[in-house]
Amino acid sequence: MSIENEQRAESSETIASIPTLSPSEIPHRNMAISYYCDTDDEMSNVPNPSGSIEGDPSELDEFRCIVCRTLPYTTLYQCQYEHIICAGCYQMRVLDKMLGAQLGTCPQCNVRIYRHEAERNLHGERRLAEVLVACEACGFSLQRAFLRMHCQTDCPLRLVACKYRRIGCKWKGVLGAAAAEHEQECEYRSKRGVQLLEELQQLQAERDSKQCLLGKIMKLLQLPHITVRLLQLLPHTEGFPRNAFKICSFFAAFSQRWSIQLKWQTPDGVEEPADQQSCTCSLLFQLRLESPSTCRGALGLTYTLVSGTYSEVRFQPNLCEKCEFTRDNVCGPLTLIYKSSWPNCAKLLNERGFYARLLMARI
Repeated sequence: MSIENEQRAESSETIASIPTLSPSEIPHRNMAISYYCDTDDEMSNVPNPSGSIEGDPSELDEFRCIVCRTLPYTTLYQCQYEHIICAGCYQMRVLDKMLGAQLGTCPQCNVRIYRHEAERNLHGERRLAEVLVACEACGFSLQRAFLRMHCQTDCPLRLVACKYRRIGCKWKGVLGAAAAEHEQECEYRSKRGVQLLEELQQLQAERDSKQCLLGKIMKLLQLPHITVRLLQLLPHTEGFPRNAFKICSFFAAFSQRWSIQLKWQTPDGVEEPADQQSCTCSLLFQLRLESPSTCRGALGLTYTLVSGTYSEVRFQPNLCEKCEFTRDNVCGPLTLIYKSSWPNCAKLLNERGFYARLLMARI
């Protein structure tokens, strides 16, 4: 064999030896789309779609997380008795305990789990990635690992925004004739530059305000007395209440006991809107002091709630500055963290849940 042929053969062997992605790795690639999406893009900042599982859905119950009871899109961990824990709950219930000098144990059987010996359930990851599901909008059948990408880029009945949204148009609707008709009649299409100047200045002011807020959050991390708490909202399968406070988590910080209250706020306080897709809802949170009797004097805090590592949506930047908690003032300000359509809020609160980090600094 000539030198040239040997080099070609060696090159072919090298190319053939390059590893390809296994089906179990596909969900992680899809999840990255939701983890790092822009909070301004309401079309991508949504929970993972469920889809309609073809066949008997109960066959997948063995792969549900024992904590949140969802079918994960992420890594599956298990204890020695094969109790499934999704990556988010594993971080909350096992790794977080280890950071607090506690033993990491299985949430169901309490058997010890060692961090350096964490066991993955590769069969479950592959099974959940390859199972066939039908798109809830168009009915197209595909593997579950590609469902989110299909709903955002390929579904013929997906929600889209007006192409003039960057200059102020707020229209959203189903792709197709309605979208084409709107773009032909959109008022922003015929506006002149002078007419758009005021709206563009307002959009720029909102963006500058957000950048300023992000700068303040970065300065929060430099304060000396700071603590971080990992929080989790489990799915409310019985239905999350609308326009009412719901306590989602208790925790201790700065020698006090606290809670996080959430509120699903709907326009005009309606319980069930007629047109759910066009109904924009808000998710707000409030920090509450649960041990006012042990609070001596005023306790000043600056804090922010950010989405966790495995949360399927990104929270809007928020910062509560110089809030004083006393025996008479136990609640912080009501703060917006997420805004989306009614179906997306319902899916997030009732089916998927989320993970969050609360950064608190004592001032």
